[in-house]
Amino acid sequence: MDWIKQLNEAINYIEENLAYEISYETISNIAGCSVYNFQRMFSYIADRPLSDYIRSRRLTLAAFDLLNSSDRIIDISLKYGYESQDSFTRAFKNFHGVLPSIVRNETVQLKSCPKLSFQITIKGENHMNYQIEQWPSFKVMGIANKIYTSKAFEIVPKLWENAWKDGTMKSFMEHFPDYRPAGFLGIAAGGQQGNSEEMVYIIGVTNYVDVPECKPVPALYKMTEFSYPAATWAIFEANGELPDAIQNIYKQFYTEWLPNSGYKLADLPVIECYKQENHQEVWIAIVRS
Repeated sequence: MDWIKQLNEAINYIEENLAYEISYETISNIAGCSVYNFQRMFSYIADRPLSDYIRSRRLTLAAFDLLNSSDRIIDISLKYGYESQDSFTRAFKNFHGVLPSIVRNETVQLKSCPKLSFQITIKGENHMNYQIEQWPSFKVMGIANKIYTSKAFEIVPKLWENAWKDGTMKSFMEHFPDYRPAGFLGIAAGGQQGNSEEMVYIIGVTNYVDVPECKPVPALYKMTEFSYPAATWAIFEANGELPDAIQNIYKQFYTEWLPNSGYKLADLPVIECYKQENHQEVWIAIVRS
């Protein structure tokens, strides 16, 4: 599958550049999706954050350098991206459990993080309810927050908490147009190919769909309007308690559904739709491989 090939090519790029600067922009271009989507996809497939994997691989190779070369510790520190020997020493001890200086003088036990390789697996443990729709262009009104891509998983829950506290959600409920994608929407925009540092997370509702019977709802005061093009969307039912219901869908999607589907990710945001009584949907834009 092309998608599996792209994932492995992204891993190969990381492997070839562990002693150099690793560009998240390049990773996203190789994988054919946004940086944010690749980071999320990687975390569900590998069960660890991308940054943690890169750090672990570098510290694994650093241990080999200590064992097999006479390079100074400061030079090894700089080689693997650490600004000082002190920061490298802390990271090395956290990972391996020993100081780097000890490795050359004593026989110690070290940890190793192997290079990842992805392949197709068919598990079928749980069925997935989904539909594929050609959906027209639509607009969303909402509140946008610019955040660092690397902090997204930490910050996004706080944004939802603040939206309930500051009256944003009350405003949505009072002017709810009830267009699809339906419910309260969480959209990770930006952080696309060529812009890896920052992204915009939008909490909003659909206020227009480009069909004859739909009347546009003007964006509310202090809210911004965002437009999305017509596209093919895989829409997954994600009912159940949060956050597990959503997280389980992502894991199954990336590890089982997408590799066997004949589709690949489109360069559009993933949309999470939060409805009532633990009913949710995940909209993921796709294109034929």
